[in-house]
Amino acid sequence: MYKNNNSTRFPALLLWGVSFIIILLLLSQTLYFFFSTKSQHQQQLTSLRENLMQEQRKRLDAEMTDAEYMIGQMFTEATDLLKRESRLQTRQALQLMNSLYQRYHQQLSEAEMQQMLIEALRDIRFFDGRGYYFIDRMDGTAVLLPTAPQLEGRSLLDNQDDTGHYIMRGLIEAVSNSRRAGYSNYRWYAPDNDQVMKDKVAYVEVFEPYDWIVGTGDYLYRFEDDLKPRIYNYIRNIRFGNTGYFALATSDGTLLASGVTPELEGINFIDVPEPRIRDSARSVIETARNGGGYLFSDWYRSGSTNPSKKLSLIQPLNDRGWVLIAGIFQDELTELLSAQEQSRDSEIRTIVLNQVIAFTIIGLLALLITLTYSRWLKSRFKRYERDINRQQAMLRKTADSLKLSSLIFESAYEGVIVSDADNRILQVNAAFTRITGYSEAEVVGKTPSVLSSGLQDDSFYRRMWQSLVAEGVWRGEIWNKRKDGEIYPEWLSISLNKDVSGQVQNYIAIFYDITQRKELEQQLRSMAETDSLTGLANRRSLMGSLNRDLSFRERYQSPGIALFFVDLDHFKTINDTYGHDVGDSVLIEVANRLISCLRESDLACRVGGDEFVVLSKYKEEGGDQQLWQLGNRLLDQLIQPFSFADINIDISCSIGFAVHHPGEDAFALMKSADQALYEAKHQGRGRAVFYTDTRNAIACPSPAEAETP
Repeated sequence: MYKNNNSTRFPALLLWGVSFIIILLLLSQTLYFFFSTKSQHQQQLTSLRENLMQEQRKRLDAEMTDAEYMIGQMFTEATDLLKRESRLQTRQALQLMNSLYQRYHQQLSEAEMQQMLIEALRDIRFFDGRGYYFIDRMDGTAVLLPTAPQLEGRSLLDNQDDTGHYIMRGLIEAVSNSRRAGYSNYRWYAPDNDQVMKDKVAYVEVFEPYDWIVGTGDYLYRFEDDLKPRIYNYIRNIRFGNTGYFALATSDGTLLASGVTPELEGINFIDVPEPRIRDSARSVIETARNGGGYLFSDWYRSGSTNPSKKLSLIQPLNDRGWVLIAGIFQDELTELLSAQEQSRDSEIRTIVLNQVIAFTIIGLLALLITLTYSRWLKSRFKRYERDINRQQAMLRKTADSLKLSSLIFESAYEGVIVSDADNRILQVNAAFTRITGYSEAEVVGKTPSVLSSGLQDDSFYRRMWQSLVAEGVWRGEIWNKRKDGEIYPEWLSISLNKDVSGQVQNYIAIFYDITQRKELEQQLRSMAETDSLTGLANRRSLMGSLNRDLSFRERYQSPGIALFFVDLDHFKTINDTYGHDVGDSVLIEVANRLISCLRESDLACRVGGDEFVVLSKYKEEGGDQQLWQLGNRLLDQLIQPFSFADINIDISCSIGFAVHHPGEDAFALMKSADQALYEAKHQGRGRAVFYTDTRNAIACPSPAEAETP
């Protein structure tokens, strides 16, 4: 009886054990594919995050360089402006003196004539009341000094500033040339602090009848202070990406200008009650004191009462006592990564579902086979010989059932190609068909070159095979072609299967489509090079195109290059009156009108809040006429009323433009166009001005003025 029981139970125990081992192997393989796929996706997300962060840092570096340069250029303009104004005032004084001399010198004695000239200049004031005229003799004697009349008639040759510079001798030296005119730099006590000397620039010229030195000047910091509101406005208008902006603060934490929270300007954030903002402000100041660098901190977004995480680049401007901050909020990065995580989770769920289906089918079939085989074996066990034959048949069926494990091969997300030693395809999986469009029957017996896109040359494939033979494996990015002719990128891994003698038996290739990742990379490049509101090129694209075109011009001497600066007049009034939504609609319409005026070879850019730039090429013959026509066309288009729903908005613009001259770099051309724009606004706005030099700018009147008889 014992033997009978054992004989009856043995086949069932054996088959149940075999089924359990098969199911355990299938489960192990399923888990391996699941965790392997999840790990690969996690590595891709980590790599993507690092690449995005690197791109953000590069973007902040580029924007910071541009902003520092423009601020430096603005302060340089203050010195140039002071020199021009001092020269203009001195020339006016000399015109007055010459006029009086020509009229009265024959009627008055020399002493009376000199006294008349002195008194004619004594009470004249300019530069907001700070400026006055002084007269000195060539021997250093003061003739006219309105701020210290007690020194008139005395020699000032030995007067020195706090650097040891002899002031009077410097003035004499400035006119000791063939033009008998020039500039002199020195330091003197500031009107608002008679204990501290500050830099001063004076222009002097000789009054020939009496060989007098006549001149005037002003403190440089006064002109720089007059320029600061323009710098603050420039900082507020800088935008890059969707959330990139600039801010300017003092070294003690007071916010001077901000592109994201202008309503908080003037606040010292070191002492604000909110701990997160206060700690962030202190970290910014500490980073600036240590020479600057990158910093993660919390700050307000526009229109939000809750701080958000942002990455900032801190740059101290020690010579001004300022801290320049370029920041970009991390919401964009978070959204992109969240989308990728959702895509990854969806892919993993699909893989898990496929594996569960395959596992269920294999398990049910294994169970069915086990029950059937057990019953069959019990009924035939007594006849040993026949049972052996039947057992062989069942083993063949069991071997067939093992082929069900190929379901795992078929359910893999990655495409798989198995080829022989001659690289002829033996087998592919379902993912291969899904990715390439070829069925297994269409590619078996062929080489994988049927997928070649032709984008890689023969040297690429030679290097690939050399690496495969030397290392036994090759991994890399490659462009292949689907059955319908579409070229797509894929990540490919090829490994060798060798026998015991080391001879290659098979090549196994595993690949997956990386089109989505490529599209994301392209999206990031587009975000870095275009303005998100208008779709125009941004400042970074402008500088790249301008430098490239200038290099081409320097090499081939053609064509001509012109730069138009377009600034909307009183645009802030539109935002204040109608709201930023209408203001954004106006900016979009302005962009469309700019594009409609340009040729395909021209480039329209948005570089600030209401600031646009047009890069144009022109033929050298008749170039001025071409540029005036373009300037007039831009004016005509941009003064047309803007209509949005039931709102009609009248607007005007100022345009400054300049042409490139040999030897100039991109920043010199931009400075010329900017000076022409400044002159257009100075002449009353609503016009185009062509830059010729610092004083002689040719203006194109507004269309309304052009129609006036």
